Amino acid sequence: MKIALIVLAAGLSRRFRQQAGEHKLLARLDGKPVLQHTLEQAAASGLDLFVVTRSDAAALQALCTSATLVLCDSGGLGESIAAGVNATRDYDGWLIALGDMPFVSAASYRAVSTALADAPVVRPWVAGRPGHPVGFQRHCYPVLSSLQGDSGPQALVNASAVRLPLHDRGCLCDIDFPADLQLIKEFS
Repeated sequence: MKIALIVLAAGLSRRFRQQAGEHKLLARLDGKPVLQHTLEQAAASGLDLFVVTRSDAAALQALCTSATLVLCDSGGLGESIAAGVNATRDYDGWLIALGDMPFVSAASYRAVSTALADAPVVRPWVAGRPGHPVGFQRHCYPVLSSLQGDSGPQALVNASAVRLPLHDRGCLCDIDFPADLQLIKEFS
């Protein structure tokens, strides 16, 4: 199966900006921007890598040297997913990953991708909790490609997702506030 790994990086980072004055994906985490950490792990997975970001986000775009850019000027989750899926419509499936989850390992991306051979929707489960990235087979295209606003594919995930047990706590940890940057201590 040919799977596209789509990293969503089009959000406006309002909560983080209110506290830190900068976009969370550009915040320094162990000396590098959060998004750079995410993209390094995603690229190491060996999957075809795409990043959905805004046309006015030059600093984020500059970090995407190992990925194909997909521009989407909506900060809405649903529209970002739709833009990424529409740009990769020839693929057999998609992993939808979040740019603010820098601790997801390359092995976890590969595990979700591999599991798509046997399940229409795959979601990692770590310590009894749902995580990311979520994988979708091709037949999910009509739903994913038509998402709008900030609504994601939650109904599809709830109805169809197979739980993939993983031990990667990075699948649960995102960066929403400056204090979340301290999570690096748990992963070093």
